[in-house]
Amino acid sequence: MLLFLSVLQTLLLLLIAAGTGYLIYRSSGSARGTRRSLHSRRSEVYKDVVRILALLAQKGDLGKEELLDFRSRTQDAALLFDEEIAAYIEEIYSRGVKLMSTNEILKGTALPIGEERDQVTVENTKQLIWLADQLALVRKKFQNYPDIE
Repeated sequence: MLLFLSVLQTLLLLLIAAGTGYLIYRSSGSARGTRRSLHSRRSEVYKDVVRILALLAQKGDLGKEELLDFRSRTQDAALLFDEEIAAYIEEIYSRGVKLMSTNEILKGTALPIGEERDQVTVENTKQLIWLADQLALVRKKFQNYPDIE
């Protein structure tokens, strides 16, 4: 009887060890999946940044819907990237909003020709030039994340 209990105890111990090994194997697999998800999400945000800048280069303007879409698709950048990249993406959005609002003012007839309109035109041009320049610089900004493309 003592031999039977000893064998049973050994089998149970082996079963527990096998189960624990399987659980460790499964959890390491999900960690790899999480890393892939992080990589995938970073890549999506990078592509969204390139897409909005390319759209701006093509049209010379950004619409409200395009900016809102960009904002919603990149809102978790602070969780995915370092502070510098998150601030860069936020700056692209805020400058895009400034560009959109100055374009709307310039398209309207409420602002007559004069000094105030000239100031709005200068602000509009500053935003447009800065945003247009970013398409050539975006890859360098994301260089610390070489696996995003």
